[in-house]
Amino acid sequence: MKKVHNSITILGAHGAKSAEGGSSSIWLTAQHVIDAGNLLLPLEEKSAQIETIWLTHSHLDHIADIAYILDNYYEERTKPLKIFALEETLEALKKHFFNGEIWPNFAQIPLCGSQEMTLTYHALNVEQAYVIEKGKTITPFLGDHSVPSVGYVLREGSSAIVISADTYALEHIVRMIEEDPTITACILECSFPLRMATLAKTSKHLTAAYLFDGIRVLQGRNLKLYINHIKPVFAQEIKGEIERYKGDWDVTVLDDGDTVIF
Repeated sequence: MKKVHNSITILGAHGAKSAEGGSSSIWLTAQHVIDAGNLLLPLEEKSAQIETIWLTHSHLDHIADIAYILDNYYEERTKPLKIFALEETLEALKKHFFNGEIWPNFAQIPLCGSQEMTLTYHALNVEQAYVIEKGKTITPFLGDHSVPSVGYVLREGSSAIVISADTYALEHIVRMIEEDPTITACILECSFPLRMATLAKTSKHLTAAYLFDGIRVLQGRNLKLYINHIKPVFAQEIKGEIERYKGDWDVTVLDDGDTVIF
């Protein structure tokens, strides 16, 4: 997984874990990732170097491997694992996940040979730009999903990429892109086939029709479009619908291990 300038690596590209690949996770730097659906398998011992996970929301396919990287590499960790997320997401993790019943409460377990706790929680300030390394910032924006959620704008130098995570309404994303000429790429989800449009709307996910209708006004923007979060069981059906509806868009359907340039 060789890194190049202005790039990120897709660790998990799918809307669920399956034999074909892992669920949502994006490697920003050696220390920073967005979501934790698939960290352990692609990163192995490099998981111990992760210092910050920027969560989009609380659903299992975005958080599962937080548990396993802490469990597998507890002794190798030298710094607390910081979770940045909305207050509602942090409360869900504390109440339903790291609660001593579903999984150990690592927020009360010290690192080996340290008084610092293994896991720490940090509430996001929406629209605040956080510096993750020199010249690179990440800015959360509110999403539209069935639970409180955010997407992120990752900026490096003079270009930026929108990473939307699970979403339904696209108006805010379109407006951000229209107002910011430095945004050169966008990652959007497409979870369900058209025949399941009612479920997509109820669960606040996109179909190919919803997606391309929602971004139609950006058609002339020369924006690179990446699509992720396809449910594996519907993969071929959804990919066919993306081809049918994409029009003139330059589209890449993402897979685990892909590099995204922006």
